[in-house]
Amino acid sequence: MTHTEPQQGPRHRALTRTALAALALLAVAGCGGGGNGDDEPGATGLVPTAPALGATLFNDATVLRPLVAGARWQYAGIAPDGGAYTNVITQASASPGVTESGTNTFNSGPGSVHVAVVNGNVVQPDPVDANDDGITDFANAVELQSPVRVNDQFVAIDQRLSNMVPDIDGDGRGEYLDLASYSRVIGTEDVALTGLPTQHAVRIDRITAARVVLTKDGQKLPTVTSTQTVWYAPSIGVVRRRLDAPDETGVGRDISDERVTGWSGLP
Repeated sequence: MTHTEPQQGPRHRALTRTALAALALLAVAGCGGGGNGDDEPGATGLVPTAPALGATLFNDATVLRPLVAGARWQYAGIAPDGGAYTNVITQASASPGVTESGTNTFNSGPGSVHVAVVNGNVVQPDPVDANDDGITDFANAVELQSPVRVNDQFVAIDQRLSNMVPDIDGDGRGEYLDLASYSRVIGTEDVALTGLPTQHAVRIDRITAARVVLTKDGQKLPTVTSTQTVWYAPSIGVVRRRLDAPDETGVGRDISDERVTGWSGLP
């Protein structure tokens, strides 16, 4: 997905940074469901129509995402500046599923996420209140859906949120933020690994988009997008992940890419 941003003044650049912060939240935390309260109902228009479904790759998505307390994966990555980094992912028992912790995913430092299997789908069940209004905005995010089919598209969030952008148009109300995040199964690809056999893996793209909307006249500022691509190999899990996101200016792109170098604790 490409992104082109027109010339912006200081005010619009500040609002673009707000949208970038929202992208970062969704990229790290995952998202799903939808809130209400003083948020605006309905879709944002940022999610495209899903294509026709293709071939079934796996009937059971869980074979692509082992959840095993004590399992461990090591990754070697390339940061946006070209520097090398390492990342270690470990899983610990949770109820339900596991807590998955990373030491440096996408070279962004430590973090963790709750992952579980619900109705045959791999999900991130924990709720998130993105705009601190007491209403859950993200919950039960689907990471992998059974069966795994080419072109399958599942939407995590597609909503207009309030109270996330300060008032800048002088009408006494904070501006809206359109947030959308959806995943699409691309197909299978070979992933070359250093010192390990090449893995035939399922590729899934997760696209997240954010756009500030002025409350005074409904003007929509430029949309910013990020794409997280993840490759899953059966019985191993994530063998590669890549993040293509806007840089701090909102004009250039930052790309991080990491591939598995080893794993342990799997059946």
